[in-house]
Amino acid sequence: MTDQRPKTPKQPWLGIKPGGRLAKIDDVVERTKLSRSQIYSLIGEKRFPLMIKLSARASATPEVWLDACVEMQVIATSHTD
Repeated sequence: MTDQRPKTPKQPWLGIKPGGRLAKIDDVVERTKLSRSQIYSLIGEKRFPLMIKLSARASATPEVWLDACVEMQVIATSHTD
């Protein structure tokens, strides 16, 4: 029996030029409903877009990367049995 799920890139945000609005960690937490530790754990596993260092105490991720990550997760979960 073959797997009928569509193939999605493991890190689709890598092919997207960063641009638009930047989402700080609190914005990412609010949007994804994941905890900070879950987000950083997923980043460590390369399953979530990296945060870009803006200054010594501020980081953010481009919303287009976050959009790609959320879309990838929706596709992955909508095709599970």
